[in-house]
Amino acid sequence: MLALDDITVVSLESGISAPLCTRMLGDFGAEVIKVERPDVGDVNRHWDSVVYGDSSAHVWVDRNKLSVELNLKSDAGLELFRELAAEADVVVQNYSPGVVERLGVGYDDVAAINEDVIYLNVSGYGRDGPYSDRKAYDMVMQGETGLILMNGSPDAPAKIPLSVCDINAATYGTISALLALFHRERTGEGQELDVTMFGGMLSWLGYFPQKYWHSDELPERIGMRHHLLTPYGPHETADDQYVNFAVLSEAHWELLCEAVLERPDLLADERFATNEKRVENRGALEPMIESRIADEPRDYWAERLAEAGIPWGDVNRLDDVLDHPQTEHLDLVKELETEDGPVPYIDNPIDSDSLEFAAAPMPDLGEHTDDVLDALGYSSEEREALRESGAI
Repeated sequence: MLALDDITVVSLESGISAPLCTRMLGDFGAEVIKVERPDVGDVNRHWDSVVYGDSSAHVWVDRNKLSVELNLKSDAGLELFRELAAEADVVVQNYSPGVVERLGVGYDDVAAINEDVIYLNVSGYGRDGPYSDRKAYDMVMQGETGLILMNGSPDAPAKIPLSVCDINAATYGTISALLALFHRERTGEGQELDVTMFGGMLSWLGYFPQKYWHSDELPERIGMRHHLLTPYGPHETADDQYVNFAVLSEAHWELLCEAVLERPDLLADERFATNEKRVENRGALEPMIESRIADEPRDYWAERLAEAGIPWGDVNRLDDVLDHPQTEHLDLVKELETEDGPVPYIDNPIDSDSLEFAAAPMPDLGEHTDDVLDALGYSSEEREALRESGAI
């Protein structure tokens, strides 16, 4: 049995944040009905065509869903949505600010016909406040929440290549929906939820706000090094590879100097007596570490770091990661069977002896419109009339 069997999710979604959220709910067993614009669909369907003509983003975020084409600007299409929403446990939306209210599919509209519904709004900044009318995308939000200016090398900022702000909102959206379902199980009450990319990313800023509030310190761009710890991060070896290690304690520091680098003199240097002092004097310390690592090949350092018990690893390319022995051991790459051929995907990483997860391929645009309307009681003649009117 899947954990969310008998839970129905209806989603007005676009891009990555809400679609990834509902995909995770679908992974857990919910029936996810993805409502899409007729003949157009979600924008994520059109970003590339590398998977048998489908986009890589669509394959990533849209498995375990049913696709229904509805024209919400038509009276008949709007009525169909209301019929779906009336039976839904969860409604998710991440349309541009104000759109669901103008269409008549916002929380108040849905709650009027489904009082115990859980209605999740995923947005950039929230539905009120000075930025509530702004559209938000991952790149925009990386800039707004400080990520770009703290990421990169000293001579150039950089965005994080993953859609980290979208993934953040999707994760908090999934958590909030599960919490609300648990709350409803206990109380019988539905509710409206708001998850914002802005708030989510602020919650991920870690210790940097504390550093600012208590020492007026803004994070500088330090490339592959760590703002709070040193030595830390990838170091280039004599054979043009990298060895990546983390010194997290004074015990690690002593082992690194004595057993790995064979530089016990560093332990006697007052500039490096504590981690705070090492960070303060990183300009002197890090070039010495980098120079020493550059003297020997990767395998030399890997053996020494492993023997010393210092956390270390390689710096892999994407193809290395997908073929990684631990990827194979954890059975993380699975395949979806589609009419066009097998589609590999990264499986849900939760490992459990009791929980099961769904694995249905991503839907073609409108693939399930007739099936869903048939389940609502519409005859083939009625469906054809809706199609001719442009409602579906």
